[in-house]
Amino acid sequence: CARVLGAKLGPLAPQGRAIGVMLPNANAAAVTVLGVMSAGRVPAMINFTAGPTNILNACKAAEVETIVTSRAFVQKGRLDALVEALSQSLRIVYLEDVRGQVGRIDKLRGFLSWRQALHPRRPEDPAAILFTSGSEGTPKGVVLSHRNMLANAAQAQARIDFGRTDKVFNVLPVFHSFGLTVGLVLPLVSGVPVYLYPSPLHYRVVPELVYGSNSTILFGTDTFLTGYARAAHAYDF
Repeated sequence: CARVLGAKLGPLAPQGRAIGVMLPNANAAAVTVLGVMSAGRVPAMINFTAGPTNILNACKAAEVETIVTSRAFVQKGRLDALVEALSQSLRIVYLEDVRGQVGRIDKLRGFLSWRQALHPRRPEDPAAILFTSGSEGTPKGVVLSHRNMLANAAQAQARIDFGRTDKVFNVLPVFHSFGLTVGLVLPLVSGVPVYLYPSPLHYRVVPELVYGSNSTILFGTDTFLTGYARAAHAYDF
């Protein structure tokens, strides 16, 4: 699936250049990130809560000219004004439109060649671009190589009891380093199921979903975990 999507997203930017990804924690975000990587481009993770000025500054710093998002996300997140502001300077591409370009031949090619990346990458090649919050001035881009991301995941794995019998529930946004490298990349490269949830602020909902999905690992900050503990029933965890 990621390879098929990557073949459609690749033409949006020259090889080695960045493509903005503005999506919530969901399957679409994971597939888009992996698809952009597979195509030899670099996903620049856009913090959609940062406001148009900070996002435009971040895109300028990373030389991003195109942002991939979803109409359903924009509608549900009430981000129409944000997208309208961004579209004055950037090209906005919707996954719904890209999906319409995928035919049976594309799916067959993806099925037969799913083990092969569209463009093989080296460990030192850029894997993703994250951005600082901009609280101390213009947002700065932080480039993580494939080696960096795998090293971060390995460091986290070395500190927790983590195995293939586990299930990870990730509420941390994938536009943050921990949410991307530990909440998404770590379980994927370890063969561990991961559930993505779009907001860490739903203190009553998250514990119920953790219980319902039989998840065994929940990553979070002290504030989030305290909120879940206060709202949860004893059997949720």
